[in-house]
Amino acid sequence: MKIGLTYNLKDEVSPLSIMNNEFNEEFDSRKTIDALSLIFEKYGFKTAMLGARLDMADRLKKEKIDFVFNIAEGYYGRNRESFVPSVLEAFNIPYSGSDPLTLGMTLDKIVTKKLLHAAKIPTPAYYVVRKIEDIKDAEDRLEYPVITKPAWEGSSKGVYNSSKALDKHGLKKNIKILFKKYPNQPVLVEEYIKGREITVGVIGNEFPKVMALMEIVNKKHPGEDFFYSLEVKRDWENLVDYESPPRIHNVLETQIRRFALMAYREFGCRDVSRIDFRISEYNDPYLLEINPLPGLSPEYGDLAIMARKNKIAYEELVISILNSAFSRYGIREVKKKSVEAMGS
Repeated sequence: MKIGLTYNLKDEVSPLSIMNNEFNEEFDSRKTIDALSLIFEKYGFKTAMLGARLDMADRLKKEKIDFVFNIAEGYYGRNRESFVPSVLEAFNIPYSGSDPLTLGMTLDKIVTKKLLHAAKIPTPAYYVVRKIEDIKDAEDRLEYPVITKPAWEGSSKGVYNSSKALDKHGLKKNIKILFKKYPNQPVLVEEYIKGREITVGVIGNEFPKVMALMEIVNKKHPGEDFFYSLEVKRDWENLVDYESPPRIHNVLETQIRRFALMAYREFGCRDVSRIDFRISEYNDPYLLEINPLPGLSPEYGDLAIMARKNKIAYEELVISILNSAFSRYGIREVKKKSVEAMGS
């Protein structure tokens, strides 16, 4: 079998990357692609580096691909993550991960919020600001502090240390910054939940399993409130500790697991996702985002770190994702270490 790898690289040259130093934030390093390729080749697969450029359709035909392992984030617009899966479906090529609809819904924070509310999954109160004049309505409906986020971005793009606003002046300033940085994109204004940040790894399809929970901890000032901003993610080795399993009581852990699996099913996630929560000072969980394209860097990807903390080898993690995808298409699964080790 020949597996094609679809991805975007941080070092790919793009005119937009010159103007916007956040443009490549979601993209992968060559080390990640090489690590995935080595694993697939170890298990007897041929691999083809497809990337995710506009010539991908031609390359699919030329390479005669049997299956695609997709980690491509896409380049432009709120549907960018859906580009590769849409092309693959047009060619009827099986692939890993969620479908175009799920990827589109989860990248759009506004749609995510609406679906979470409909499913009765707790999430912070919010208001969508499309023009500066909307600030008054946001203030009428929300309580300070609030946090501002671009509506159609991932990897904490547009979420800075300064994104928490304590008053109207700070809110207006932050919204103006985002309107300039991400023009033609609404701003999600969300009530800020003071507390802890926990992320959840989920793997599977019809009967998904929680792989593990992991808390992102303030390394320099343990116990002090902070959030996973762009600056923190870029300097994670110095600013962050990861605790998995987190030190939380059983009732809270049960709630988080339940809401994570509810969201996974509600959004139609497939094979793998990472789901982010804030835990309030009163131990109430609030779901922030669903990421069905979690970073798979063996070094700094949250999912890989979570696996490592729970004695799950990177190779085992990758093969579990691959096998989950294979099972959907009736492809014979790859033999690996104990499946039960992936969690419950």
